[in-house]
Amino acid sequence: MKGDVYNLIYTMEDVFKGGEAEMKRTLAVFLSFIMIAVFVAVLAGCGADIKAENEKLKAENTNLKSDNDKLKLEIQKLKEEIQKAAEKEGILNSTKAENEALMKQVEDLKAQLAKKKK
Repeated sequence: MKGDVYNLIYTMEDVFKGGEAEMKRTLAVFLSFIMIAVFVAVLAGCGADIKAENEKLKAENTNLKSDNDKLKLEIQKLKEEIQKAAEKEGILNSTKAENEALMKQVEDLKAQLAKKKK
């Protein structure tokens, strides 16, 4: 068995005609090409999946940006409504104060009228 391996090596040396070092280098180059071919094949096979996932994520990103813009507009509208409500509350409070002052005047006038009638 050991002799068979040596015979194979010497036969390979004759094929490459450069000795053991040349054979090792040729074998390394050949294995490198195989590894590169496998790597390219894997990348080419996964490329379509990656591209499809990328497109899906881009569409989702666009939808999220659209939703974000809609929410910003809704927040702005709500802020405006809060401001209007605060203004109305201020008007209502001032109207209540004015109404109370007028009610007090009416009570005072009623009291004066009651004194005059006596």
